Amino acid sequence: MDAPQKLAFIVQTNRLQGLMWQALLKSQKLAVILEPAKADLADCISQIANAGLTLPDVIVLDTEAAELNPYEFCRWCRDAFPKIQIFLTRCRQLHVSDTERRWAKQQGATDFLCGFDRDTLMTSATENVKCILTSLDYPFLNEKTLLTVLLNIRRQLGTTQATVAPASRLAPAKRAGLSLAGAQTQPAEDAAPPAAQMTPDPLNDIDWVTSGLRALSNGKARKAARESFTPPPPAVKSSALPKSTAADEALSDGATVRRYRGVVY
Repeated sequence: MDAPQKLAFIVQTNRLQGLMWQALLKSQKLAVILEPAKADLADCISQIANAGLTLPDVIVLDTEAAELNPYEFCRWCRDAFPKIQIFLTRCRQLHVSDTERRWAKQQGATDFLCGFDRDTLMTSATENVKCILTSLDYPFLNEKTLLTVLLNIRRQLGTTQATVAPASRLAPAKRAGLSLAGAQTQPAEDAAPPAAQMTPDPLNDIDWVTSGLRALSNGKARKAARESFTPPPPAVKSSALPKSTAADEALSDGATVRRYRGVVY
């Protein structure tokens, strides 16, 4: 008889990070539920328990969620539901020091894992999934399905980068003739191709890749933002303004007629 399927809750402030966690854990036959970062997680867990429903075996919790104190939640969960394993993550500052990891474990977390970065995606994703499976006493890592998912994610990230970057570079050229008042800076995501309107698929939908691209490549996003900014028109010197061709004419009564562009004053 097969063991019951393990259930994981994913709580991430960055949508791309959450979907990547979902795809990776699903590749290992875990049931995965994405929970919004703004939800009251403790109240949600309590209601599930009161209803007699299955509690999650694992919670992958983003420490950068503004509405939740991750360490306070770990302490509460350790006291109320000690069987739930909590893995803390973060993506803005990828390195997790040994001191932070020890402190997280003292507060009730199982481990403190790094978020996913484009340059280290393969290694960090493999290590994170192995860590979670080991804590759940899963028999083995399905390397084939994991590699398939990772290669698919890398391909989608590369496709999105190739389509978004040229569009952001062409945008200023199209708006070069506009005045400053009419110029509007559009984010790089607006240049997404029609493929983003396809049926959503966590592994093949370019839209979710684009939505979190800035978190994986902050330097490139800032460069694209600078390139998409339309500079103000150059200041015009007063000497370059058209000069009046008016000629003063004296009348017989001593009055002076001033002409400027055909208008008599």
